[in-house]
Amino acid sequence: MREFPGMASSAAPIRRGFINEVAFAAFCQTANNNVGWPPGELTPEELVRAVSYVRSLPIRRETQGDIAADGGLAPEEIVDIDEQRRRLIWMFLFNKPAGSLLTEPTFPGCGMIDSCKGDLIASDALYEVKAGDRLFRSIDVRQLIVYGALNFIAKRFKIERLGLFNPRIGIGATMSADDLCFEISGKQSSELFSEIAAAFSSGEISR
Repeated sequence: MREFPGMASSAAPIRRGFINEVAFAAFCQTANNNVGWPPGELTPEELVRAVSYVRSLPIRRETQGDIAADGGLAPEEIVDIDEQRRRLIWMFLFNKPAGSLLTEPTFPGCGMIDSCKGDLIASDALYEVKAGDRLFRSIDVRQLIVYGALNFIAKRFKIERLGLFNPRIGIGATMSADDLCFEISGKQSSELFSEIAAAFSSGEISR
């Protein structure tokens, strides 16, 4: 579903991965500080904190190589970051109940899979944010399914829907976990997640 028109950005493509990470980190700051709508422009202090956080991550969600993290941010990159942040705020915070959003939820590991962080849980929906210049891919869906399976094992969060959102292109997709699992496997989510959990524990993972 289209939520916004595609973004026009003059930021260099080699920098986009780093920019996307900073935008998401800036959004998480805003969400965790319970900032309402309209959120206002990103302050220099918030931007510095977001950049520092991204550079501290051992593994980035969207890595472009060390060159992407070098140097300061150009004016057009800051515009890109703030627009992505604004779209994320509108999508996940505007007219939503207070406390309905959890950023970077942690899922306990299982077997050969280490503990990991998702992007966000909005009410009962687990979302991954993908801000590349591309449509969603099967690997994005597999990532959601893995997180769903880890949560099924741990029973840490109430997750009934799975979704993807791309603030750069402006599109999103959400399905119930049962419907998505049935579409890709012909099985209910509980059955598929149980089988994935068994595979994690046994080490029998196929690509």
